[in-house]
Amino acid sequence: MNATNIQAKTDPTAGAELKVLTSAPLTETRTNTTETSSPLLPNRNQKISYGLVIAAVLLTTGAAGFYWWNYTHTWVSTNNAFVAGHIHTVSTRIAGSVSEVLVSDNQQVEAGAVLARLDANDLKVLHEKSQAALAQADAQLAQIRAQVTRDETVASKAESDFDRANKLSHDTNAVLSRQEFEDAKAALDVARASLNATKASVLAAEAQVKAATAQLADVELQLSYTEIVAPAAGRVGRKNIEVGNRVQPGQSLLAVVQPDVWITANFKETEIARLKAGQSVKVTVDGFPGQHFSGRVESVSPASGAQFALLPPDNATGNFTKIVQRVPVKIVFDAASIRDFSGRIVPGMSVNVKVRIRS
Repeated sequence: MNATNIQAKTDPTAGAELKVLTSAPLTETRTNTTETSSPLLPNRNQKISYGLVIAAVLLTTGAAGFYWWNYTHTWVSTNNAFVAGHIHTVSTRIAGSVSEVLVSDNQQVEAGAVLARLDANDLKVLHEKSQAALAQADAQLAQIRAQVTRDETVASKAESDFDRANKLSHDTNAVLSRQEFEDAKAALDVARASLNATKASVLAAEAQVKAATAQLADVELQLSYTEIVAPAAGRVGRKNIEVGNRVQPGQSLLAVVQPDVWITANFKETEIARLKAGQSVKVTVDGFPGQHFSGRVESVSPASGAQFALLPPDNATGNFTKIVQRVPVKIVFDAASIRDFSGRIVPGMSVNVKVRIRS
């Protein structure tokens, strides 16, 4: 036995102390074991969290990629689009002073309605002169035709006298001098010449009547041009005419915009192959955010927009840089979708269009 055991047998207190001493290392060992094993749990949780994040990112990326692929194979869209319509520029066909303006800006007008009037006093005077000239030409024609009738009578009598003289000249028993025969023949020639001249005068007089009639018709047409009328039903815009203005032929006075509108969408030439008439279209108008409209493709332009430019490109000269061309596509609204926006969707407004190319 060692000294410690001997002491434990003789001293109970020492035994209690020994128990405390022998049990202390066990507690420290357990504590150290707990302290060394606890850091493993956060590492495992972090790995699981990282894995879930990566899986979520991959799933989200895959879903976004599939959505984008499905979108690009189902829709063709562009924001290079605008509302178009029939805009009629109204101008005058004659020079004159404005005497009356009957419309105001944005007013609704019907086809053929009088928009303004020009001063017609000068033309009215000219109209009276033309009427008088026509009446004079008619009277002259009637006079010449009466002269033709008289000349025909004279020529007929001269022809009868000549026939009688000709018969007598061959009759040996008849007393007719050679001079009388020549006088009858001369009278016939004069009568025929006068008749032909008078008939020629009839042709000239008829031509004068036609000229006077045309002149009168021209003046009446000029008078009709003093009333400036609407070429179609619509609303008045860009009004540039006031009473007292002096206007010239071809001068723009105002515009009439018809209510019918459509969309001109300029798609890239690489997208045209997938577009065809009848495809459905979704439309949003920048002026009405949150509102969605529907339509359909009606037709594709026969040439790119560059070909209709004032100076179309000529790629055969100079350096060449390839540029993707834009081809206009006409899209018409569904009437039901814009019923509540009649007159509010106007030409020139910017729109965004999406054409469904796959069902």
